[in-house]
Amino acid sequence: MVKLSIAIVGAGVAGLASASCLADAGHRVVVFERFEQAKPVGAGLLLQPTGLAVLDRLDLREGASALGSRIERLYGRCGPTGPLIFDRRYDELLPGLHGIGIHRASLFHLLMAAAEARGIALEQSADITGIESIENRPVLEDSAGRRHGPFDLVVDAGGARSSLRDRLGAPQRRPYRHGAVWGVAGDTGFGRDALQQRYRTARFMIGVLPVGRLPHDPTPLNAFFWSMPVEDLDRWSETDLAAWRAEVTAIWPETAALTRQFTRHEQLTPARYAQLTVADPVKGRLVLIGDAWHQTSPQLGQGANMALLDAAALADALSLHRDIDDALPAFVAQRRGHIRFYQMASTVLTQFFQSHSRLTGPVRNLAFGPMGRLPWLRSEMVKTLAGLKTGPFSWRAPAELAGLVSPS
Repeated sequence: MVKLSIAIVGAGVAGLASASCLADAGHRVVVFERFEQAKPVGAGLLLQPTGLAVLDRLDLREGASALGSRIERLYGRCGPTGPLIFDRRYDELLPGLHGIGIHRASLFHLLMAAAEARGIALEQSADITGIESIENRPVLEDSAGRRHGPFDLVVDAGGARSSLRDRLGAPQRRPYRHGAVWGVAGDTGFGRDALQQRYRTARFMIGVLPVGRLPHDPTPLNAFFWSMPVEDLDRWSETDLAAWRAEVTAIWPETAALTRQFTRHEQLTPARYAQLTVADPVKGRLVLIGDAWHQTSPQLGQGANMALLDAAALADALSLHRDIDDALPAFVAQRRGHIRFYQMASTVLTQFFQSHSRLTGPVRNLAFGPMGRLPWLRSEMVKTLAGLKTGPFSWRAPAELAGLVSPS
């Protein structure tokens, strides 16, 4: 295999993971980060079995287990005593299958340490704004007018606000009408093995996810989110926090001690979501991965996991094909079915949990519980939760999706 000179734009989950996967394959990698100091953005996330399999190939799973919380199931119901909507265990599908709730800062710590151990160059304060091709080799330009390259390949891992994506004629992002506020607080006695959610109609959703601890602090933490319509999110800084805490507690009394830790609006970060897919994420020697390529609702918690899978698949495609012009389409083809399924599934499910409709909440309350008692549907729900679906009627084991073993 030809060893390539590869530039990665963005030092988030997708960028750092792809840097290590590509370095392990023998390529020369440099990561460009627009901030003066690379740092994580966000509160907590759920590493699904798919994402954990990618961490396995980077020798990071043990570290994730040490810093995170092992998640065995998803449990959700309507209000404090309403209908049960979800109660799914990972190991219903495969023995030992589980997720890990982890603080984004802890995952960033692991991925950055892995990149440093591999000697990967990191250029900070390099806000990449342009790209041009010289003799079929891309050259990058940053906001200070500096030029970098040429390279054999540029990987855009710049996330939802990628500055290079427009080069591919990307469609406009379609914002969702609901967003959320996220925060992290000390544990107040919630079970450490479950992602729990409570719902009120389809307009409001509360979630608590154990996220382990920070790298240099043993305090157990929970990530908390409160979903709301965007028009309310726009006025979040004006919200009466005492009244808000009372509203949350009315839906989920056990959150009282947790929400009392949020005494300032700044402790809860507003988040907005959008749907976007670039039909062809390749232009010449530029390829998009992660949120730069595909974005959707966080309803199924797959974003970081799909970015990790993109990173592994790109490295594998470049190893299997001698020519970049063959490798990049192969990478896209390998990932497309999985991405399409989860964008479709997230979009459909979002209507039942985050919408203005007066009908979807009651339909969810009547249907989801009984549906989950049907053996085939229950199995399909677990496969979907675990990130294993590649189409409506197909799925693959985590190790196969992560490239650890060949598909059977």
